[in-house]
Parts: sequence; structure tokens; C-alpha cells
Amino acid sequence: MSSAIQSTCHTYFKAKLADSTQLTEDEKFAVRRDKILELTELGDLDKSHYKITLEEKIENCPFDSGYVFAPHWGLIETDDPIANTEIPTFDNPAVGRQIERLKKYLKDGLALDLKTPTRYFSQRDNYRDAHRTCNSSSNAMYLDWLLRVTGRTQLKSDDEYIREVFEDGDTIYHGVQSSAIKEWGFKTKWMTDIDLEFVEDLLDVGFPVVANILHRGTINRPRGGHVILLIARKMGNFIAHDPYGTLSSNYTNTNGAYSRIKREEFKKRWQGGYRILA
Repeated sequence: MSSAIQSTCHTYFKAKLADSTQLTEDEKFAVRRDKILELTELGDLDKSHYKITLEEKIENCPFDSGYVFAPHWGLIETDDPIANTEIPTFDNPAVGRQIERLKKYLKDGLALDLKTPTRYFSQRDNYRDAHRTCNSSSNAMYLDWLLRVTGRTQLKSDDEYIREVFEDGDTIYHGVQSSAIKEWGFKTKWMTDIDLEFVEDLLDVGFPVVANILHRGTINRPRGGHVILLIARKMGNFIAHDPYGTLSSNYTNTNGAYSRIKREEFKKRWQGGYRILA
């Protein structure tokens, strides 16, 4: 059997069936987006991973047989008829439920594309309360993604959303954000169960996730209160659209688009909240 797969994002080719964060540097090999691998073996799905054997070894990669995370790869061609009909499943059933809920909002005939990119909104130019509307700007980015991924018109700006927020209440309250998002037709809820694995699984399949962090102080003594939009994770980092700037610069850099937060630092600063479809 011969097959070819192509990466849809920066990801890993792994020697073992495990999360990349649990592997040593010798047990995983970073692969850039749009990398094509030609295979002599494409195994069945196991815990959302394909077992593969390369036709030709990748330069500098210490192994030629291993695993790839299926949602990060697209099947280009194969002579295996079963592989053509196989659909990835997820260890976390809650991810599947989020996908099914999102599909209900799709316009007729539109296929779900979870690779739809997020847009960045800065809170610094908000028409009012710019210093305290991180919650609204982050939720506006999330709502804008929901609108576009389901085939609707995108937000003109976060100010369009923020006006609705202040009609419903105050920006700091997560319930007010839920009410504002509902005005555009989406039912969401704010969770506080500190389920980092679920958040990471959502990011891995393409969902952006609104989350709250303690953005001031040291990593060991964090303080403050801030809301950001997580959009991906790569190589031990969370990628975020931070509406106020970059955490790593202590917000001297005011452009927080695609900013990075190390996973261990996020864990210590995270307050445990996140938004999902209800």
C-alpha cells in the first residue's frame, strides 16, 4: 500500500503513541505546515493517531516509523479504500459534542472548516473602557470566529459587540458575555472546572478558547485579572490573541496577536475559566 499525507499546521512526527509534551526531543520530530509525507504504511486510527511508515526517511529525523495526530494531517492519496472512508475520533468525547453543536449552526450546504483562522481585536482602541474590556474583546474574537466558521457575516469590529455587552450589563461578567453572544444566535456558557486537557483538545482540533489568566506579577506569585483568546498550541507553547499585548513583554509590546505563553506558565496563571458552546 502507498499513501501520502500533508500537515495542516505545525505538528510532530512521534516515535511513540503519546502527547508530544510527554515525549523527549529524541522521540518527536517537528514538522512544518504543508509538509507532505509519502508512506509505505498507513495504519488504522488509534486514539486519534495514525501509525505510519515513511517511504523515505526525513532528513535529521532519528526514526522512520511512528505516529501522527490525525486532525493535524490531511490524506492526499491512498490505494487503501478503508482509509478513504475513515473519520478521526477523539479520546475526549466532549470535543465531539462541541463539533456536533457547532455543526447545528452551519448554513445549509456548508462544510465545517475548523481551520478557519481567527481575527485579532485590540482592546486598546475600544470606544469605551479600553483599560477594562479585555473580556469583551476576547469574546468578540471568539464570536467573530463562530460567525465566519458557520458561514455568516463577520463582526465589523469588537466595538460592534461591546455596544451589545454594555446594553446587557458590564463587561467583567461572564454571564453578560453569554447574553451578548446569544444576540448573534449562539448559545455558549462559561466553564470553571479547570479542565486543561479539554481546552488543549479543543485547540488541537481548531476551536479558539476564551480563557482568564492572572497577567501581572511573577509566575510563582501571579496576580491581576485578564481575559485572552487561546488559538493554538505549538511546541510547548500556547498561542494566543491577547487583546492588551504580549504577556512576555509585560505588555510593553501592545500587539498581542499570535503571542506565546509557555504551557507551564499558563498553568500557573490560568484561573480555570473557559467558554464553550452550550
